[in-house]
Amino acid sequence: MVDLFTTPPAGKKMARAKALLKRDDTVRALESLLAGIDEFDPRQMSSKARYEVEALITECVADLNRQPVVRSLFEKLTKSSKASIPYAPGQEQKLRGILGILHKALNESAANAQQDEQDERLQRKNSLQQKGLESLKAGDLPRGKASLRILAEEFGQEPGLLVQIAEWMLEYKIYFEAAEILEQAIESFPKDSKAYGLAAQCYRTIRELEKAETVYLKAIQRFGKHPRTLLNLAKLYVEWNKKDKAFETAFEAWKKDETLTEAKEIADKYG
Repeated sequence: MVDLFTTPPAGKKMARAKALLKRDDTVRALESLLAGIDEFDPRQMSSKARYEVEALITECVADLNRQPVVRSLFEKLTKSSKASIPYAPGQEQKLRGILGILHKALNESAANAQQDEQDERLQRKNSLQQKGLESLKAGDLPRGKASLRILAEEFGQEPGLLVQIAEWMLEYKIYFEAAEILEQAIESFPKDSKAYGLAAQCYRTIRELEKAETVYLKAIQRFGKHPRTLLNLAKLYVEWNKKDKAFETAFEAWKKDETLTEAKEIADKYG
């Protein structure tokens, strides 16, 4: 076992690289190993310390050679199925060059894999969107709703997408599902004011007036008592036949913005 209190700095980095390799954290292990080699100066060490560091390097190289991802890349680079990373004490700089190439190749491979994943994800997103909209346009509402709901579940973390999906649904009078999507948008993106207005209007359309009121009150809590929001809430209370609340809310809207003649008309009617 390595004594980290007596091991020289280069050896500590080798020991860390060995620990990272056990966790299959290959790129960080290589970075630690490269840093350790840069600090390794046998001329300034006792023979015991030098031997300890060389032994750690040997162990790290052996661990690297056993890793499938390293073997695959190294074999591809050398065009040999029997290739392995060579090391002998005293050849640290030669090893550093090999490890540097391997590190670069692993980073490029990871970047390519990430790009492939992003491309595949975008293709999946576009496919669901296209299927959903084409189905709605063709009158196949169940299939269209299903595709758009999957789109919301898989990609709903993207800003603005949930509201867009709800708008597509509303074009085809799919109110209940649109309301659910908009509630999800409000929860995930509470600063998106458009989601509140659409959700409240959606609930008013399907006569879920209590839910519409809840949405308006959430918007007021989040964005403040905007005159237009107060007016819409007052109009909701008119639909709900809550005359006192209609008056109070409309009057407050008009006092904040006296250009809102509709708010004054409601206040005058129920005051």
